[in-house]
Amino acid sequence: MATTTSRLEHVPLTPGFASELRDVTLIDLDAGGIEALQQLAAERGVLVARDQVMTVDEQAALAHRLGPVTTYPQRFEGVPSELLRIRADENSRGAAGQKWHTDISSERTPPALSMLRMEIVPDSGGDTLFADMYQAFESLSAPVQQLVLGLTARHDPKGHHLYLSGEKALHELPSQVHPVVRTHPRTGRRALYVNEGFVGRLMETTRLEGEAILRMLYDHIARGVDFQCRVRWEPHTVVFWDNRCVQHHAAFDYFPQVRQGYRATTIGEQPYLDC
Repeated sequence: MATTTSRLEHVPLTPGFASELRDVTLIDLDAGGIEALQQLAAERGVLVARDQVMTVDEQAALAHRLGPVTTYPQRFEGVPSELLRIRADENSRGAAGQKWHTDISSERTPPALSMLRMEIVPDSGGDTLFADMYQAFESLSAPVQQLVLGLTARHDPKGHHLYLSGEKALHELPSQVHPVVRTHPRTGRRALYVNEGFVGRLMETTRLEGEAILRMLYDHIARGVDFQCRVRWEPHTVVFWDNRCVQHHAAFDYFPQVRQGYRATTIGEQPYLDC
């Protein structure tokens, strides 16, 4: 059943997580619509919008309306620096994002919203899986919640786009320490904030203890089918996800077909935990 929240009509993909927007043209949203989209993304985690035909320049302009935007070294003529091309084809050994992660969490102010627009999709496959980190934290037992609330983690730039592209060496990019559980500034809810793509270690434990705790949390996320959803891509589909409360995982099950799109990412605030 479609519901209207904050001016945007949407249909839940699962009862507590992710929604598909209805009757919306993203590039035509006014200021109130942009605010409603950001608030709804904070509440639902993931928003899917179908049939959104736009150019790369229009996508970049839309991203700027959502907040300060990450820029990328560009290797493709005509692609704005605000967009990162995502592509896998017959020459690819894998796809970007093939493990559970949140984007570039090694930054001092990691991403808020990511916006991925797909132009070319395989005949089948190539879905993106998403996991709700609000529910991931809330579904931990009370003793484990208390344990992780007192911990911080070092996030290393091993999955950083500048390192993966060869623009920077790993030692040239700083690591950052963030709370294992963070408070979302829009909702006030707590979300688990460690991911296998970037976290190097826990700071308050021995390395052996930290590895055991992290493995437990990563297994909890990967097996948490009750707080996950799967998005099927179509040409001109745009998906927003809030990196402060969502992790994602790209499926690479379509080789040798082509999957190509463009991602823009807004810059968030330094993660914090309200006591």
